[in-house]
This record gives sequence, structure tokens and C-alpha cells, in this order.
Amino acid sequence: MDGRVLLRRLLQSRSTPTIYDDGNPEENSTVIIPSTPKTVTHTLKSCDHIDTDYDVALAIICAMSFIFGIIYTFFGYRFFKAVMFLTGFIFISVLTYLILSEQNILPLGGEIGVAVGAGLILGIITMLVQYIGLFLTGFQFGLSIAMCILVVLEQFYHPTTRWIPIGILCGVGIFFAALTLKFQKTFTVLGTSIFGGALMISCLDYFIEKFTMLIYIWERAKGDLSDHVCWYSWVLLGCWPFCFIVGAVAQWRITGQGYDHRDTSQGRKNKKVSLQKVRKRQHEPDTQSRYRHLYKARRTTGDVISQSYLQNIQERFSPSLKRHSHTPIPTEPSQTELDSASTTLTQIT
Repeated sequence: MDGRVLLRRLLQSRSTPTIYDDGNPEENSTVIIPSTPKTVTHTLKSCDHIDTDYDVALAIICAMSFIFGIIYTFFGYRFFKAVMFLTGFIFISVLTYLILSEQNILPLGGEIGVAVGAGLILGIITMLVQYIGLFLTGFQFGLSIAMCILVVLEQFYHPTTRWIPIGILCGVGIFFAALTLKFQKTFTVLGTSIFGGALMISCLDYFIEKFTMLIYIWERAKGDLSDHVCWYSWVLLGCWPFCFIVGAVAQWRITGQGYDHRDTSQGRKNKKVSLQKVRKRQHEPDTQSRYRHLYKARRTTGDVISQSYLQNIQERFSPSLKRHSHTPIPTEPSQTELDSASTTLTQIT
């Protein structure tokens, strides 16, 4: 049923007075229209057909987010640095936009600008500081699990205070963030798979029912009452754990096989330590090399001085040795030998 026809019937029913048996209308009469038929009619309207009146900018953003969701789900751990940046960017951008839209203190352009700026800052931090990125990945994993708990809880019990969903979200999120810091590879694979599945399902939710299921989940986090959703909304939500399981298995057995993000950082540290050791060796004197050079100098030039000195002493104590000697023995070393010995000793010192 068209919304304009429904609105026209409601206005006609409100303007028509109550008619009694005598044919006279009651003055100042009020007709109360129950809200149940309106709600049922709205639900049937949203479930009867799919609205294809898409916003171009929002449709492009959803298409890009769907591609990011595929990368998250199947290659999240392989592209570790890029995924850490996207994790911080998407998380803080969406959170900032939702908070600003709830407060309604800025125009739409201002809300988008502030959200994107905050997302860029946190994305760079999560990419450069590894432990912050891991903590945020585990926290998102815990938030996803907590959202599923709240959706199931709503089917049996509606929280009477908002502190119940807030406590569940914060408690489960911090618990899985701590587990991610302890078991980094396992929970990074699980966290990126479940977050990538959430991105893909959210984008499909826009093209099918204009974020109806996403709004329903957000109202579960706020603890508000909400209308019933269509049957295909539950089918769409059921695809989320399917994408999570397929992505986790694909990363664990195919894309993430034989890869560890800690090997890259450890290799850089080892390379830096090796370079420091090489530089330290270059500045320190080589003791063994010095001794080898000294021994070589003694074998070449230093022995000439010693032999000349000993022969001079022997000649003084035994002049008869001079007669039997066919070659003249110098009593003092020559100037060339002294210069050579002086140069060698200077190089050693």
C-alpha cells in the first residue's frame, strides 16, 4: 500500500465525526486511531519490495567498503599493516559519526569531516604502533561477539537499562582485546574475518533494505525499542557467521600459511643489531692485527738492528773475528735502515 494513500485514509478517519442512531454527529468528538495497524502496514510495506532509490555517494562508499570487507575476510592477516590502518580508520570514523549524529550539534558536512579526520589520526597510530592495532582488532572482535549476544538476548528479554548493553559491550570487548595481545596471530585472523564479514553484510544491507538490519543492531547496543524486521533481514544476518567461518579457514590454511607478522619486525631488529656490531668493530682497534703487524716488522727491519748491534759487540770482545770475516760488518746501522725502522715503529704505535 502506498504511503500517500495510507496518510490520506488516516486524515479522513480523523476528520470524520462519530455518527449516532439519530443521525446527528457528536460535537467535540475524538477518534483514536490505534498504532498497531500502522506498524503492521509499515512492516508489510518494507518487506513487500526493495527500494532501489539509492544515493550515489553512499552507494559508492558501500561498494568500496564491500571490497575492503573482502580484503579483511580473506587477506586480513597477510596485509597486516594495511589492515591495522583500516581498522583504526573505520572504527573511529564510524564511532565518531554515530556520536555526532546522535547529538546533532554539527551539519552533515561537519560530522563527516570530523569523523574522517579522527579516523585518519587513529589509523596512522594503529599502523605504526603494533600493540595498539592488535588491541583495537581484538576489541572489535569482542564488540562483534557482544552484538550477537544482544541480538539473541532481545528475542527473550529487553534490557530495562542501558547499562546492561554497555556493560556487555565493554566487558566482552576488553576480554577479547587482552586475548588478542596474548595470542596475536590466532585472534588477528579471527578478528579480521568477523569484521570483514560485518562490512560485507552491512553493504548488502544498504542495497537490499537501506540499513534496516544495521539500525536494528545499533538499537540493541543503545537498549532502545525497535520494530520487527523482515525475514530476509535475518537471512542476511545469518550470512555473517558464514562469512566469518569461511574467511577464518581461508586465512588460516591459505593466505596466512607460513606468514608471521612478528618475523618482519624481528628481522628488522636483528639487521639493526648486526649493523651496530659492524660499526663497533670498525671503531675498536684490532689487537690480533696489531700483533701480526708487529711480528712482521720484527722479521723484516727490526732484526737488522739487532744483528748489527750483536756483531758490533762481538767485534769488540774478539778482534780476531774481523780477520776471518770476508764481508765488512757495519758497527752501526745505516741511515736507510734507521729510517725504515723508525717508519715501521711509527706505524705500529
